[in-house]
Amino acid sequence: MKRSEAFSRTKEQYLNYTQMPWGQLFYQTAWHQIDQYFTLQEQSVLDIGCGFGITSLEYAKRGNTVTGIDPTRDMIEIAKCKGTEVTYLCGSFESMAAEMGMYNWVFCHNILEYVEDPELFIKHISGCQDMNGYLSLIAHNPTAKVMKKAIINKDPEGALTSIGNSKEYSGIIQTDITTYTFDEISKWLMESGYDIVGYFGVHNIYGYISDNEIKKNEDWHNKIMNLEFELGNQSPYREIAIFTHIIARRKS
Repeated sequence: MKRSEAFSRTKEQYLNYTQMPWGQLFYQTAWHQIDQYFTLQEQSVLDIGCGFGITSLEYAKRGNTVTGIDPTRDMIEIAKCKGTEVTYLCGSFESMAAEMGMYNWVFCHNILEYVEDPELFIKHISGCQDMNGYLSLIAHNPTAKVMKKAIINKDPEGALTSIGNSKEYSGIIQTDITTYTFDEISKWLMESGYDIVGYFGVHNIYGYISDNEIKKNEDWHNKIMNLEFELGNQSPYREIAIFTHIIARRKS
């Protein structure tokens, strides 16, 4: 199944995830980490795999010129309903990369897991990146999938078989994905002309808390958000986070 077909089929489930406290915390944490480097406004931004346009719209409202691209038409149509501040394109980034132009910032959040050749994909990104521009790349952490199976699912056998296995199944999107280590992604970035300037975790301990009811408490949410902000750039928490977040800068 193509990625766009999987996302189209599960769009309501995925949209609901983004609106739940855990989805909101994902975006709040990612933006907090990006903003440590996003010190200038009126920047040009390319959001690859923009989905429902949540991050695209956030940065467009701040006065930046944002282009969002996604191959799933159903998701693009939902994004367009939120306003006209973002320029949305429906299509494959790989096939359109040569025509995308150049950007100060590129966002690539939870996309590598679905592409056929992540190394080539990153090279395509670098071709759209201004010199000294920044890339925000978020990907599922393979370490976390082992820990979640053992801690949350109480499945030690499943956790054992997941060690060193890059293949995983996304319960939200209901399709197979491939996860990559920080070292693998770092190598591809450096080979494509990037320096890594920031290394963070998203859902550092949050993803290991199984009580979803307490997560719906606003006061508790704000407290855990502050904790996640603090843990996100610290070891060993970022190494076990559900998502790895890398900020890379294109070499001049």
